[in-house]
Amino acid sequence: MVFGFMAIALIMAILVPFALGYYYLIPFAIIFDIIVLSLSVRIVKPNTVKVVERLWKYSRILRPGFHLIIPIIEVTRNQVLYRRNFPVEVEGVTSDNVTAFIWLNVIYYVDDDNDSSKNGAIFRSIYSIDDPRTMMRSTIDEQLRWMIVSFTHKQIFSKREELGNAIEERLREKLSTFGYKLDSIQVRDVKLDNTVMSAMNKVVETQKFKEAALNEAEAKKIMQVKEAEAEKESKILLWEGMAGQRLKIAEWFKESVDMIKEADGSLNAEKVLQFLLDSSRIETLGNIGNQENSKLIYLNEDLEGKTSKSREDKLIAGSDIM
Repeated sequence: MVFGFMAIALIMAILVPFALGYYYLIPFAIIFDIIVLSLSVRIVKPNTVKVVERLWKYSRILRPGFHLIIPIIEVTRNQVLYRRNFPVEVEGVTSDNVTAFIWLNVIYYVDDDNDSSKNGAIFRSIYSIDDPRTMMRSTIDEQLRWMIVSFTHKQIFSKREELGNAIEERLREKLSTFGYKLDSIQVRDVKLDNTVMSAMNKVVETQKFKEAALNEAEAKKIMQVKEAEAEKESKILLWEGMAGQRLKIAEWFKESVDMIKEADGSLNAEKVLQFLLDSSRIETLGNIGNQENSKLIYLNEDLEGKTSKSREDKLIAGSDIM
């Protein structure tokens, strides 16, 4: 109807001067039509609507596309339909008197229910509330302060989901009254007062140092136990080896004594043992003599390695000369 009215008015503005013979007014009429047409055109973008007011009263809603309005008589107001982010910061006091800060992000949008009447969501979103963000901020602040005071500062960190759900339920009901719809609420961060956070960090740091010290002590203990077990096993093996060696030496002496006695039955065991000891001593002296820069000092023994019975027969050692 508006398009037809505008078309007739524009055509009449040119035909009237032509019919009256005022041809010189025709260019002015064309310029007037162009100005009126430019003021009448309204192009609505996607995810946007325009509300038309005729003489300051609600008339209709223009949806995405090309539209014409009556200049001066009609004006338009814009309303976006896409989702919008609204960050909110709330400060509250916990039950143990610690200041807590909670950061949220509210995602909301106008609920386009395709109802162009005054009961529709678009009409209510423009004429029922001036600033929806102020309403959301006050609602969130009231709800969060009431919930924060029921938790301790340690509990508040584990209540993110509970806080978000409680606010979402309350805010969804409020927004629907004004033609808006809540998409979601995101609890972005929860922090405490800086002094409390610093103290908590120190507690955690101390606990970590304690755990590290305990782990280090446990590792040292395990290493010491392992070293002691290894030393014990090595000594056992050493003594077993020495015992085996002595056993073999004893067996060798026994076999040697038996062989000598078989060769000469007049020899008793003492003489045979003395013979073997003398042979071993002589062999040792020979091995020492084969080593370079070796020295041999006899203490209380004669050249045959036997103990002297008198002072005169004893070889003098270095200590005796002193």
